[in-house]
Amino acid sequence: MRGIRALVQKLAPGKLARSGKFACYRARTSSNRPTGPKLRGITKLLAKKLYSTATPPSDGSWRGGAWQGAGGGLRRGKAVDAQVSRLAKGSEAMRKRSRMLKLTRLTFNALAYHGLVPVDAQRVVIDPERGLGTAADVVCMRGNAELVLVELKTGFGGDRTRDAGTCMQKPLAKAKDSHINRHFAQLAVTLHLFNREKRTLAKLLAKGVDRVAGCVLYVDGDVSEKFELPQWWARRGERIADRIS
Repeated sequence: MRGIRALVQKLAPGKLARSGKFACYRARTSSNRPTGPKLRGITKLLAKKLYSTATPPSDGSWRGGAWQGAGGGLRRGKAVDAQVSRLAKGSEAMRKRSRMLKLTRLTFNALAYHGLVPVDAQRVVIDPERGLGTAADVVCMRGNAELVLVELKTGFGGDRTRDAGTCMQKPLAKAKDSHINRHFAQLAVTLHLFNREKRTLAKLLAKGVDRVAGCVLYVDGDVSEKFELPQWWARRGERIADRIS
């Protein structure tokens, strides 16, 4: 795992860089300096160009007792994301001796339950030609030959498959507008951008890793739920990237 971790981290083609008060994705040099133009994140582009105008039903998000009040869910999400990102880049021994927020601990328990071993987090993928950038929340190994990009959603309760009664826009006109399908669309683009990294894929193959997959993992206060990215969505990653760029 150590060799895979170093490889995935070292070969990242971009980074999240500060630009004044804001952060943006940019390509990076071999010395980890940002270079080239600012790249657009995909979240707002997906919402603007692919989702329907309806809002999928939701049961709200789990907060726990420590995150009450205005903005509690946002504060919790940022804290959990930061902790998961830091610990996912380290070793299992490091995670065992670290104090974790409840959702952080549940996240790593869920990954272990599903046979996913973290090797990186917030791993940036870019498409300079389309001007796009995003990051895989967590990168894991499953067995010895499969890398898995994990789209992580914490504190997101309820039935994620219920739809809004409408469909998305082309090229997803056959897909119902639901939370899980929105997250599949995001993951499909992330996976497509990663698969453009021919050097990374060649280096992984040399270490015996011959498959790259994706999944969405939901973790809230009561339960975790994993959805593998269907091939229908994986095949549409490039078309989605074209549509939003």
